[in-house]
Amino acid sequence: MLTLLPIHTTATPEFLLAWQLYEEAFPAEERRNLGQQKELLSHSHYRFMSVQKEGETVGVVGLWEFTDFLFLEHLAMTPQQRGLGWGKQVLDLLKDASPSPMMILEVEPPLTSLAQRRIGFYARSGFHLNAYPYRQPAYSPEKPWVPLQLMSFPGLLADEEYQKIKTLLYKTVYGTEETI
Repeated sequence: MLTLLPIHTTATPEFLLAWQLYEEAFPAEERRNLGQQKELLSHSHYRFMSVQKEGETVGVVGLWEFTDFLFLEHLAMTPQQRGLGWGKQVLDLLKDASPSPMMILEVEPPLTSLAQRRIGFYARSGFHLNAYPYRQPAYSPEKPWVPLQLMSFPGLLADEEYQKIKTLLYKTVYGTEETI
């Protein structure tokens, strides 16, 4: 059985293991630096969690809890734990624990086999790939904006919902008013 252990400070072994996995699992343009992450740990909407199995760190989750939806910013399992069903179990735990029935996440467009497999994983968990144009804002000035797409649970987003969610993500998660 998996559990999600909230991490509130960088001064724990759980943070160090989760941070190492975070840095290994996501390309530099799709993640924060350590200073940004330290600041973010005290944000009221943000949660950084270690995925634990029998006291061992097997994954990491970074998410934002908003009134109308939960934004799953980062989810990764250790290479040894991939393909064992733990990612789906984490998604189920988040769905059960969230006060909002809606979840949003970002994925690469389905242009590579890896991106297609990732989209397929989320689709098997009930997420839907939205066709709206979307770019992830840069985490810092030296990093690029990244072309991605939003996936949503439990259904596709209406245009008005998409615009509202995009604006909130850009402003709160990425700190920009720009909505290109």
